[in-house]
Amino acid sequence: MKAPAVARLYEVLAARYGPQGWWPLAGRAGRLGFDGRGYHPGVYRVPGPRERFEVAAGAVLTQNTSWGNAEAALRALLAAGLLSPGALLDCSPQRLARLIRPSGYYNQKARKLRGLAVYLEGLASGRAQAPTREALLALWGLGPETADSILLYAWHRPVCVVDAFTRRLLRRLDWIEGREGYEELAALCSRGLAVEVPVYQEFHALVVRHAKEHCRAAPECRGCPLAGRLCRAASAPGLGTRP
Repeated sequence: MKAPAVARLYEVLAARYGPQGWWPLAGRAGRLGFDGRGYHPGVYRVPGPRERFEVAAGAVLTQNTSWGNAEAALRALLAAGLLSPGALLDCSPQRLARLIRPSGYYNQKARKLRGLAVYLEGLASGRAQAPTREALLALWGLGPETADSILLYAWHRPVCVVDAFTRRLLRRLDWIEGREGYEELAALCSRGLAVEVPVYQEFHALVVRHAKEHCRAAPECRGCPLAGRLCRAASAPGLGTRP
């Protein structure tokens, strides 16, 4: 895959869908610059300490589930006043698991959240200004996508986040073979993008938006903004049922 192709992909998706306002913050929903679900298109300010923990918790809760399910769990934590490391750690593991049940794998995710809270609480009391990728990856249950999402959206570190939607889209564009690991895929994408936090945030969010609109498991290629530009296959008649 050539870097200019990624830049063109970003350009086309941004033109179609516009700013996505990720990462949504339920705690800011309805306030100035935020919609009713906490999305904030075009607003790229660095989150405050409580919002950072909300983003980090959301990155854990959305593992292996839809954002809607993770959002329901986050709202339960928000209503219970548990969206800070100290408050969450004061909550029993059993109650925490019950509150985040909508996100699935709730016992495992409760353990992950507690481990993350211990680390971030220690970080806040020390000299370090931000978590390191290595430290996040050392925590139980946190993989590269979760760690990079925390760094990019909570601490505004310029790291490129890729996911299953990215892999599906690039495979269908015939830019990758599909067997590439996370690090290789992230490196391929980052080479074609400006090293800027808003760009990395929007690229990740735009790919997810496009995957929901068109590049689904059973693709809907009619009206796809990539047809005839980057995706020749999407221009073929009857491709809406392509696997």
